[in-house]
Amino acid sequence: MNKITDHSDEKSYRRMLFELGSLVNGNRARSHAHRSQIIDNVTNGLSSLLTAFSRNRNLMSESTTNIYRSRRVFLESNADYQALNAQQRQRVMDEIEYQCLKQRSDSNREIMTLNVALTRFNQEFIQLLEAVKETNAAKLYFNDVQHEHNAEILEKGLAAVGLTEDTKEFGNLIAQLTEQVRANTELLEEGFEASNQNGQRFGDIRESLETELAAIDECWDRIEAQQALAAELTAQLAASQ
Repeated sequence: MNKITDHSDEKSYRRMLFELGSLVNGNRARSHAHRSQIIDNVTNGLSSLLTAFSRNRNLMSESTTNIYRSRRVFLESNADYQALNAQQRQRVMDEIEYQCLKQRSDSNREIMTLNVALTRFNQEFIQLLEAVKETNAAKLYFNDVQHEHNAEILEKGLAAVGLTEDTKEFGNLIAQLTEQVRANTELLEEGFEASNQNGQRFGDIRESLETELAAIDECWDRIEAQQALAAELTAQLAASQ
C-alpha cells in the first residue's frame, strides 16, 4: 500500500510552496532562454536559406549562362564550323540553343520543386503564427478575468479569494502542481537538447554553404578565363571579316 503524504502541516506545505516557487521561476527563466535559442536557430536557418537559394544559386545560374555564351563563340571560331555552309551552321547553333534551353528548363523544375517545399514551409509557419495568436488571445482573456477578480477582491475582500477548505487540501494542490512543474522541467530539457542539435546542424549547413561558395568562386574564375578567350576570338573574327 502506497504511503500517503500528509500535507496538512503548515510548515510542510509552506516548504513545498517555496520549492514550487523556485521550480516555476526557474522554468520561466529557462523557457525564455530556450525561446531565445529557438529564435536564433530560426534566424540562422532563414539566413542560410537566403544564402543557398539566392546568393549561391544565382551565382551558379549566372555561371551557366556565361558557359553557354562562351560555347557559342568557341564554335564560331572553330575551323570545322567555319567550313560549314549557312544552313549547317544554323543547325549547330540550334543544337546549342536546345542544350541551353534544356538545362534552363531542368533548372526551372528544380526551383519549382523548392518553391513547393517553401510554400509548405510558409503554410506551416502560418499555422505556427495562428497558434501563437490563439495562445496570446487565451492569455489576454485570462488577464481580463483576473483583473476583474482583483476588482471583486477589492470590493468583497477574503470572501472573493476562493480559499481552499483546509491546509491538507491546499497541500495536495501544491503537490499536484509540483508534479506538473517537474514534468515541465523535463520538457525543457528535451527542448534544449533538440535546439542544441538544431543549432549544430544549422552551423554545419552554414559551413557547407561557405565551402560551396568557395567552389563557386573557383569555378567562376575558370569561366571568366573562358570568357576572356571568347572575347579575344570574337575580336579576331570581327577583324577577319
